[in-house]
Amino acid sequence: MKLILASHSTLAKGMKETAEFIMGKQENLEAIAAYLDDSVALPDQLRATVKNVGEEPIIFLSDIKGGSVNRIITEFINGKSNYFLIAGMSLPLVLELIGTNFSNDPVEIKEKIRQIIPVAVSGTELIELTETELSDDF
Repeated sequence: MKLILASHSTLAKGMKETAEFIMGKQENLEAIAAYLDDSVALPDQLRATVKNVGEEPIIFLSDIKGGSVNRIITEFINGKSNYFLIAGMSLPLVLELIGTNFSNDPVEIKEKIRQIIPVAVSGTELIELTETELSDDF
């Protein structure tokens, strides 16, 4: 299973670096920083990144649902049953995906993704400290 992070500017590269800092080098993790070089179109970056993958399943993560990166990946994966797209990249999501063993069955892959997303999102919350907690820490 290949995992490809794609974002506007350098978010995907930073996400990859941070994930590898935590979990070690990941051979199946790639990052695409879109729009940094006007001479390189995102569809060309996508083609170059998947060129040697063969029929192996690929999960793409885009930075924001409905953004241009997400829309271009949506067009790119259209008709490819072994390509999957998740919008709303976050570090907890990337770490969960890296730590999961996936089969090559598209139905099972989708089911695992559906299970992973709520786990990753559950770490997003507003942290409110009381005056007592603030004074205890400092």
